[in-house]
Amino acid sequence: MRPILVDYRMDAPVRLAARFEIRGLTALLGRSGAGKTSLLKALAGLLPAAGEPWGGLGAQARPIGYLPQEAGLFPHLNVLENTAYALREAGRFEQARALLEELGLGALTRRPADMLSGGEAQRVALARALARRPALLLLDEPLSGLDAATRDAALAWLSATLTARALPALAATHDPAIAGMADWLVLLAEGEVIQQGATRDVFASPGSAAAARLLGFENVWEEDGVGYAIRAADIALAETGMAGVVVSARAHGEGVRLECARAGTRFVVHLEDGAMDGFWPGKAVCLRPDPARLKRLG
Repeated sequence: MRPILVDYRMDAPVRLAARFEIRGLTALLGRSGAGKTSLLKALAGLLPAAGEPWGGLGAQARPIGYLPQEAGLFPHLNVLENTAYALREAGRFEQARALLEELGLGALTRRPADMLSGGEAQRVALARALARRPALLLLDEPLSGLDAATRDAALAWLSATLTARALPALAATHDPAIAGMADWLVLLAEGEVIQQGATRDVFASPGSAAAARLLGFENVWEEDGVGYAIRAADIALAETGMAGVVVSARAHGEGVRLECARAGTRFVVHLEDGAMDGFWPGKAVCLRPDPARLKRLG
């Protein structure tokens, strides 16, 4: 599967200049307002923008399958009718039925769209997008409304479907957990791409403080002119280490989540077990980051 080079610029509704590659299932990770949805709509021809690929083509002329944040199924149509809606040629219902069977959704063909579960609706929406035989699939916050177990199963199904069809996809998300399951990862901040690469490599080596925060690192700080990042679960309390004081403590599952202050910097520490009454505001602690988990930025 050859990479797709994206190079788009737009001024409204957000100012954006993004150049990156789509390789297999690619996650576009950014915070709300970063321009993820606007970029997807621009690629689909739904917002004015300059760039490649498909610059200057209308939405109907672009080989794009687009899934918005909501599944967008027609509630008054059943699954087969929703899937066939994307087709215009003769035999469209037969083609839609064959596609649903191929995707393991044949048992749902007669079910009304408003009787589907969240996971089922996502799969049917994907089937409708695939019916157009796109060269690229765009997904805006896929699976965001699903619980963790359903989400993981649906994402595994999506990945397998895309791989079987050799179909590249760009999935916009704010969730590092979803982004972590992609083949390729693009980080978007303040209207520009700040890092991209194989997902494992980007998580292993965030290139900046902004990148580390997008990837879910709770602790990002600078010391001796160098930036560092580490997750809350990878800081322990020890007899010696970085001196700090407890600011607050709260229950977190069976453990405790502490907010600590050190030299004007706030740190979050997640202890797998422990009692909150062992910590109080102002208590002195020593923070010991796991050196194997500590990321040096840049």
